[in-house]
Amino acid sequence: MTTDNSLSIPADSAPLTFTPFAGAGGVEPVNMDVRLQRLSALRQHGQTTPPTASTTADEVAVIAKVADVTEFEAMSEVTLGVVVGEAAVDGTTIVTARLPVSRLDHVRRHSSVVSLKAAQRLSPQLQATAIEIGSRPGDLPSTASNGGDGVVIGIVDIGCDFAHRNFLTADGRTRLKKLWDQNGSGQGEPGFAYGTVHRSDVINAALGTGDPYQALGYELDPTEPAHGTHVMDIAAGNGRGSGTPGVAPDADLIFVDVANSDIPWSGSQVVGTNFGDSVQLLEALAFIFQAAGSAPCAVNVSLGTNGGPHDGTTLVEQGIDRLLAQAPNRSVCIAASNSYADGIHAGGAVPATGSHDLAWLVAPGDRTQNELELWYSGAAALGLELISPDGQSVGRLEPGRSGTVSQAGRVVLFAANRLNDPNNGDNTIGVFLSPLAPPGRWILRLTSTTGDAVPFHAWIERDDNGQSTFEAPLDNTHTIGSISCGQHPIVVGSYDAHKPATPLSWFSSAGPTRDGREKPEVSAPGHNVVAAASRTKRDTTRMSGTSMASPAVTGCVALLLAEARAQDRSLTVEEIRDIVTQAARSGPPGAGAWDDRYGVGRVSAARMIARLVAEEQA
Repeated sequence: MTTDNSLSIPADSAPLTFTPFAGAGGVEPVNMDVRLQRLSALRQHGQTTPPTASTTADEVAVIAKVADVTEFEAMSEVTLGVVVGEAAVDGTTIVTARLPVSRLDHVRRHSSVVSLKAAQRLSPQLQATAIEIGSRPGDLPSTASNGGDGVVIGIVDIGCDFAHRNFLTADGRTRLKKLWDQNGSGQGEPGFAYGTVHRSDVINAALGTGDPYQALGYELDPTEPAHGTHVMDIAAGNGRGSGTPGVAPDADLIFVDVANSDIPWSGSQVVGTNFGDSVQLLEALAFIFQAAGSAPCAVNVSLGTNGGPHDGTTLVEQGIDRLLAQAPNRSVCIAASNSYADGIHAGGAVPATGSHDLAWLVAPGDRTQNELELWYSGAAALGLELISPDGQSVGRLEPGRSGTVSQAGRVVLFAANRLNDPNNGDNTIGVFLSPLAPPGRWILRLTSTTGDAVPFHAWIERDDNGQSTFEAPLDNTHTIGSISCGQHPIVVGSYDAHKPATPLSWFSSAGPTRDGREKPEVSAPGHNVVAAASRTKRDTTRMSGTSMASPAVTGCVALLLAEARAQDRSLTVEEIRDIVTQAARSGPPGAGAWDDRYGVGRVSAARMIARLVAEEQA
């Protein structure tokens, strides 16, 4: 691959071209309301649907005529709004709902859907999480934990509304022991010498002013609810503002507003790096455990990316494992990721002779950078040829080589065919497309250079503003996040607690890890969770994701650690994991001991505490 290769970039004056609309995943499009077809087509061209007063981004309000409300609501894509009156003579019922734009074709094809048109929304409450997992005081054994009292819950996330009443005591003081803003302009503290560390006394002083955010020098985006605030409320909000407490409302809090400035999010350097290489993430976890001191500590990480080896060998994952192993009464829960239906994973085998073509689709309207990462055994070797959407070969890379493709002096493509990764000994191929690279169907043509068949796994990096995909048929296994594959953390999938069948969330990613271990461990409510909205003091907002499921398990672990503390008992990370998994309730009907998305089942705070109490009494 040489720098004098050029790619054909369409000029701005290119004529308009009609392209027939194709259904999701290349399936013949379903006969659907034209307004919904438009939304689906725009998404295929890389355009997102903005949020409204009643929907989130890339979600649409609909009105539907359905033959069976129960079957319609049972679909995990469906957020049911209202049932309008009784069933008609023909047996159909009118309902309102919210659907992800990406799943319109799928829902419209369902046998229960007679008609689907573009309309009101149901707002579930955080209380549904507490009820479903059995974390309310009345659900727990009488000897239990007083809401996590004496335990520290650490949150590594983005955006902490320290002024929301759910994180204040009865006398208006903060529950936060420390807030480390890694993006702040201060000098941190010894061992963590960047950003700004706000201690509880400084936070309390700011709370006594008319504008606590300005007084603390910690601003939150007023136009968008902070992800971290919502996550922290699920784990440990006390309900003084919203009226609905989280899972461990009496726990102490430490929050790290994590920076990502040590990760290249643009340019050719992005290839081969991911959140699993973030020094600042690992430092955030070390900071929390150090600040917690000898107190039991449960940490939540609801962040992640798609790239990486997915075998637990990133340095962050290794570091987390070590932090957890070096002292008892510690836990880290990590969101499994929301990539199950995004088409970001491909698996297969390159034949011993001949080649294997891996198709990578970049939507016509995608003006973002795109990255693909492929991993295979270090005992093998693959050659790579890249073929552009117009059918041209833009270059070949032998094992161990890298190169760029330039256009008008600007790099539009970078690729690396790397051998022997130092953390696992495996080989990886990384390809980066700049926003200037032509969209369309790229081909990675892979050949074995050792004369043996070569199994591989590949992932497309997360891109919230223009997600590229592999070509159908898709392999949605192995879609858990880049830092969700360590040995010791508890990885959490998502289901909908508002429905009797507790269906899996359509987005909840699947295991196992690339080396075959069973992740996620458990699942928790993460679908349509209403929790604290930043800069509102007392209001809430609705979010969905494994990001919302993971803190529910973090809160459960805090209750467990509080009970162990009351018994004057220490728990190793292995004991904590065993109790969480052994106390879980069964997953989907017909599932075995472990399901690649549910884990071993749904988390249960009540059963966890009961199990610990029974062990103490035995």
